[in-house]
Amino acid sequence: MATDEPSQPQAQELPVRPKAQPASSSYFSQQHDDSQSFDIVKTYHELLFSDKDITMPVAAIESLIELMRATPSSTAMELVEKVRAEKAKLLASAPNPLPILAGADLFEQYLLRSLRGQTEGTSPEKILSFDETRQHLLDNRQLFAQRAKAARDNIAVWGTRYVSDGKVVLTMGGSRTVTRILLRAAADKTKHFKVIYILDGKPRSQAAADELRAAGLEVETISMAKVAFVLGAQKKINLVLVGTEAITQDGGIVSAMGTAQVAALTKSIKGGMKRLYVAAETHKIVRKTPIAYPTLQHLGIKQKDIGKFENLGVEITQDEGLLDEQDEVDYTDPELIDGFITEQGIKMAWQIWELVDDYI
Repeated sequence: MATDEPSQPQAQELPVRPKAQPASSSYFSQQHDDSQSFDIVKTYHELLFSDKDITMPVAAIESLIELMRATPSSTAMELVEKVRAEKAKLLASAPNPLPILAGADLFEQYLLRSLRGQTEGTSPEKILSFDETRQHLLDNRQLFAQRAKAARDNIAVWGTRYVSDGKVVLTMGGSRTVTRILLRAAADKTKHFKVIYILDGKPRSQAAADELRAAGLEVETISMAKVAFVLGAQKKINLVLVGTEAITQDGGIVSAMGTAQVAALTKSIKGGMKRLYVAAETHKIVRKTPIAYPTLQHLGIKQKDIGKFENLGVEITQDEGLLDEQDEVDYTDPELIDGFITEQGIKMAWQIWELVDDYI
């Protein structure tokens, strides 16, 4: 078992994005100088395209920071109104708005606290003016990227403790956070474990399996159809590890389609003691709770709904405002989750409420 403790993020100059880009660069090829030319939806997608390692919540935060830089505001109220208006525009553009909402809410609360003089590192004796507060936020925009980067590293430290010597880990989805845990565990010479990777037809799943193999891990791949059989037959599986796109405040998760099925099978198939853990950064927590059926629709997610038999056999395109089939998600009930591996340590589903109060 690893003995090193998760490190705390260290203050350092780590800008959210490089400050200067070549004129020929496709990233932010046009300079945004006012609210008329600034396109937050385009900015968000360019951020995701330019950095394959960025999460959707952090891309939303960075988009709002770009908005602040591009659009001058004369008052705090004007700035807050602009942020909220562009936030709403960005949310409306996404068939699955939850990851964006998680990041945008986090930034909005940070902004409000800052404008009230509660910015971290600000002396209580010194009250900053609006212009000073705005500049402080722009100067310290690296904090979000810094914390996000440190979070994934810290999660890997916590998560490797749950990877046992001589056992098998079952995983799926191509999660970068899960991959980081398994790679760190593989570097521990006291652990010798194997991985069974569920391939769901998405390129990122195969890419993750290939990356683990390149690191020297023994990785077997299976289709989703074999999950129940493998869970019953492979007695050495003691950990099912998944990532997520968003964590609802009740402790459930919205993740790649098939996650809920794997979670249900983990709890129902007999054959050894198996635990299901979710590896996720706390910035993925969203202030939403499923309270009615159908769950995903009430959470604001737009994807093909076969329950109504209205679009069976009909080809769905992105132009219709629905998620592509490869991007579809499901909701996993917190009762099926044994715990969350976060940068703050291991949390139970019921503790997500506390994290909402602390960080959002």
